[in-house]
Amino acid sequence: MLKTWPGRGRLALYVAAIVLGIVEAAVLTTDPYEVTGGVALLLGFTHAAAIPLALRRPVEAAGLSLVAVTVAALAIARVGEGGWPWMVPPPTLTQLLVLVVLTLVAGWRLAAITLGIQVAAGVVLAVVGMAWNDLVDSLVAVANFASLALLIGALATVARRLSESRSALREEHERRSVVEEKARIARELHDVIAHNMSLITVQARSAPHRVDDVSPAAEAEFAEIADLAASALRQMRGVLDVLRTEEGQSGRVPVPGIDGLAELFESARGTGQRVEVRGDLPEPTDVAPEVGTAAYRIVQEALSNARRHAPSEAVGVDLTMGDEDLEIRVANPLAGATSATEATGGGHGLIGMRERASAVGGSLTAGAVDGEFVVEARLPARTAVRTPAKRGRKTS
Repeated sequence: MLKTWPGRGRLALYVAAIVLGIVEAAVLTTDPYEVTGGVALLLGFTHAAAIPLALRRPVEAAGLSLVAVTVAALAIARVGEGGWPWMVPPPTLTQLLVLVVLTLVAGWRLAAITLGIQVAAGVVLAVVGMAWNDLVDSLVAVANFASLALLIGALATVARRLSESRSALREEHERRSVVEEKARIARELHDVIAHNMSLITVQARSAPHRVDDVSPAAEAEFAEIADLAASALRQMRGVLDVLRTEEGQSGRVPVPGIDGLAELFESARGTGQRVEVRGDLPEPTDVAPEVGTAAYRIVQEALSNARRHAPSEAVGVDLTMGDEDLEIRVANPLAGATSATEATGGGHGLIGMRERASAVGGSLTAGAVDGEFVVEARLPARTAVRTPAKRGRKTS
């Protein structure tokens, strides 16, 4: 509740606390109470300080208010006829406001406990003050205060529930807006990409039958293009499923995880790219699924950048599975001015890789190192099942 407490509401409470502190101190010094000025100021402002304190430390504020209102009642016990101990106006108003703030900030239970302690203390004070005040009148004053506090507390509880309902409706509206925006993005992605990717797949598969004198090597190349296009289309449909899936519902995984790296390397080699993998591929159980997905996408993007900027150069991929982290290093020789932009982190691919690493609690750096463009990522494994005897599986 405190997080949604409006700034003007807090300012109004501060002003009310100052005014009530001044009024309470002034009334306690006047006839018939005649409390010493210094004591009256201390009581008034100590009691009033519980109001803003309740915004951040409700329990401490409740205790402070109980002590202050009890001491104030004791200070006027000898002249407290007509409302003693709880219906003397200034302390009563301050205490009612404290109870209201406690209800709004911490809920009705703390306010009810505070009121219960105060009523019990009132009964004790009524008995103690029998020498100066009528017992029945004192008990009636305690009952009247309790009734008024219960009424105001009930209204504050209703106000709190209404505020919580309004906040819940606002959050639901925001959630629905996000879902609708994801659905809109999914539709646009489908309209822009799916049709063309399907055409590429169909044309690549039919090319050997439509074009005369296609060599076996060219036919194999067409088949590879068709397979890559079909794979990209499947992955895109997985992304669309995730975009269309609401929180808490199941959806297909948009991309392969750690177990898809071997196929990714073979697919890259099938395009003519030289990929040298050093280290063992982690087992799927060694990393959390979201970490495996992030690792797959980071390696995929790094290989794509290398293929785009230095297609004739070999790419080195190092995978190191530690006790807590998965370390990835992808390096390829610099290709002139091409890597300058990438090294500054200005490329969208690098931004995406950094975001993927950050999303799972990891980090990623990229830049020129000793004539190579190097992408290094450190991702927390968050291992589900540790298998020390069998850390990973070999890959070529």
